[in-house]
Amino acid sequence: MTRSYFGMWIVAAVLLFSGGVNAQLQMAQPWNQYKPDGGRFSVDMPRSPKETIVQVPVGGGATVPMVEATAVAGRVSYIVSYVDYPASVTKGAAADVILNQVRNGSASGNTVRDEKKLQLGRAEGREYAVVQANGNVAVTRIYWSRGRLFQLVVDGKAGIEKQPETRKFLESFALITPEQR
Repeated sequence: MTRSYFGMWIVAAVLLFSGGVNAQLQMAQPWNQYKPDGGRFSVDMPRSPKETIVQVPVGGGATVPMVEATAVAGRVSYIVSYVDYPASVTKGAAADVILNQVRNGSASGNTVRDEKKLQLGRAEGREYAVVQANGNVAVTRIYWSRGRLFQLVVDGKAGIEKQPETRKFLESFALITPEQR
């Protein structure tokens, strides 16, 4: 009997250790800094992203291009985007109002939770989680700076908001001033 308990402890220890090693190897994979030309920002991503340009309506039938970069790691999507809004659309609007409108639009039909205000240099921002109808969660950060909206989203299963990779992505975001290029 003692031998079988000892054997089970060895098997349990091996499984526990190998799981820990796999988790450490996953976290140890190098992330890539993404710093697009003209983007005015940098962010760390788990792999090289795929870039697309999406037309965003701004009223009166007009659109503006939004640059979006997506990297998928496992079943988690890491998305960063930016769009320049014309002054005619945002003229006179406070950053707080713009950020609230963006949040409301991105969460339309879903539940917002854990919202907090952020400041990154002079840029005002928000972080919030959107619980989607399918149970997924989109952890979102948005910043407004000099007519440009920056968005970061980590989309995955419930609990994604607590994952170290989510924090790493969101917290690596940095605005770049012209003299830092």
